[in-house]
Amino acid sequence: MASFDCAPVRQFLPLGRGVEKIVSVDRHRHTVIFDTRTEAVRAGPDARHVKWHYHGSTWAEAGSRLYHLGRGPGYEEQECLDFEALIYDRHREDWFWNLLPSPPIESYRHVHIDSFADADAGAASTIRISTRNYGTYAFDAARASWRKEGDWALPFRGRAQYVADYGLWFGFTDDGAADLNAAGRPACRHVWANVDAHANHADSWLELSYLSYLGSGRFCVTRFFRETGNDGRFIMMAVVTAVEATRAAASATGELQMVSRASVRYHSPVCDSPCWAY
Repeated sequence: MASFDCAPVRQFLPLGRGVEKIVSVDRHRHTVIFDTRTEAVRAGPDARHVKWHYHGSTWAEAGSRLYHLGRGPGYEEQECLDFEALIYDRHREDWFWNLLPSPPIESYRHVHIDSFADADAGAASTIRISTRNYGTYAFDAARASWRKEGDWALPFRGRAQYVADYGLWFGFTDDGAADLNAAGRPACRHVWANVDAHANHADSWLELSYLSYLGSGRFCVTRFFRETGNDGRFIMMAVVTAVEATRAAASATGELQMVSRASVRYHSPVCDSPCWAY
């Protein structure tokens, strides 16, 4: 068990198959790395640039590297998106943030990243992002280069995580959790509405939703909504649900089903609390 204070605001980013590590980055660029196997906590290197989560900061994973893309102070005047990767150097036995080229977006003014997908498996690992008004771009992790894939957008919002066990991406659409094909242009295959079994507050859910793979067919779903307290102030609520993916025994195609196993609700008066989950 590891705990962090709530200030300054932090982002928590999963790294490694089955979430072997959790990387925390705060708004002052400080990095903390938690090893989920040994429960060891260590200070990591400072990120090269500040990235504000509420201006479309995104992350993805490929080849045991954590990629972080976003914008910081003065983002409206920036001529690029700050892109860097957290890499473990086996020779120096330490972690480092390495700067990488920005995606070749037509205009960086007011650009916003709506969705992003972790890399698929294999040597040709590719990270994809969709920007508002400017289409979808792909980053070749092996060559460290970008290309534009088209004017279309990825069919989900926020992050979609690639799960090698199924050869699919998993993320959220407007209709609920979904799996997406990993070949060619991504498209939704199956959608599971109300995957966390909480039908109440349907009109109060925030757009921020997280679906993280924990290994062995297990997922963690985190969603947020706001309630009004007795004093009239907003209270941020987080619903964390353990979900298991199973093959439908009655289906000839063996389609996946998402089964809710347990759920717990947390509340916090801090409006920025959604960035504490991944």
